[in-house]
Amino acid sequence: MEKLAVEFFNEGFNCSQSILKAAEIIYNIKIPEASFNMCKGVGAGFGTGNFCCALVGAIMVFGLMFDEADMKYMRIKLLDLFLQKYGSTQCAILMKKTNDDCEQVIRDIARIVQGIIEDYD
Repeated sequence: MEKLAVEFFNEGFNCSQSILKAAEIIYNIKIPEASFNMCKGVGAGFGTGNFCCALVGAIMVFGLMFDEADMKYMRIKLLDLFLQKYGSTQCAILMKKTNDDCEQVIRDIARIVQGIIEDYD
């Protein structure tokens, strides 16, 4: 999932769309085009450097694939693992920590998401 997410990002998808698109292929889930369109404004920390939108895309993946209780558990697991690595979920802080390397953040989120889903199975 990591490689695909970065490829989609490099093709011009934003961070949340990249995670969604990679998950669509890896997990063979149909994501309506409208969902990708809704994510057009969900990038660069909602345009303000706030909450990382790749994390938003990842949480959307959990919501598409699992019931509410499982999704909530997976969301907390994702955020916990992500915070252990980066210490923040704010886009602006992440960009400072990674020297503006969105690819690294997207790659890490995709890897964490895939691990959580595989552990669930």
